[in-house]
Amino acid sequence: MIRRFFGNLYFLTFLNGFLLASLFYFRMESNYEDDLFQAIRSDINSKIRPAESEDSVIVKAMHLCHDLLITREPVFEGTQFRGFESGLLEPASLDLMTARGACGSYSMVLARILQGYHYPVRIAQMKSGGIFAAHNIVEAKTLHGWVVLDPLFDVCFVNPSNKLAGFDEVKNNWDYYKPQLPSGYDMNYRYEDVRYSNWTKIPIVMPALKKMLDLTIGKPKADTISLRTYFLRKYNIGFYVNLVIFVLVFYFTLSKLIRAKLFPQKNIPVTFSNVYKYLRMRLQDKGLTERGRA
Repeated sequence: MIRRFFGNLYFLTFLNGFLLASLFYFRMESNYEDDLFQAIRSDINSKIRPAESEDSVIVKAMHLCHDLLITREPVFEGTQFRGFESGLLEPASLDLMTARGACGSYSMVLARILQGYHYPVRIAQMKSGGIFAAHNIVEAKTLHGWVVLDPLFDVCFVNPSNKLAGFDEVKNNWDYYKPQLPSGYDMNYRYEDVRYSNWTKIPIVMPALKKMLDLTIGKPKADTISLRTYFLRKYNIGFYVNLVIFVLVFYFTLSKLIRAKLFPQKNIPVTFSNVYKYLRMRLQDKGLTERGRA
């Protein structure tokens, strides 16, 4: 059945058109999403004073992320979204507009903002009551190391050196950092532990991938890989995936068309020399026919 479809030039023409339309869709949505986050960065930049530290820039980004999403969360809470974008893609722009994923949405949006400033980021799944993924937070790499941010509660921690603290600092000195928490903070999130990727989410495949990474780059480094941060620009990923598929399908269609319309036999390989040869023969035959008619 599949062979029959791909042997049909009408179907291949339709498929090329569909893929081309998909390319336009993903590019337009990607540009729209980029414009949204560029507007957010512009607002943050307007509040940055000269010679301000990178910690201050990161904190301002977290505050703005929190302020944007905290007003949307009650509006869209419990709403069931249907459609291609919400059901399959789940782009960062949807998290920005609806905050429907609670701490997950806050973390995705903040990570995307910080990526715009070229900070390495990772989304971490906090352990609470012995269970991972109870709460999502963000870590960003600064000149003095990784720092931890909780955009849902608008929380960051300042260490004794007056710099933003990392997760391990908070974990190992909870009694010191606990007084920095705001009122209304959920005390179940006590920075017990964290993981950056759920390597059991897709059985067999992801555990196998994790073992390969352990062997190639080492377990400590593999344990800190945050897969989510590689998929924050889903429209952009969709564009390039579609582009690769389109190029392959277009080449296959063109080869099929050349064999059907130009070559005398289907088993002749499609090469530039053969295309030139049979195209020249076809043009010569056409010229002779026209002269004969004259």
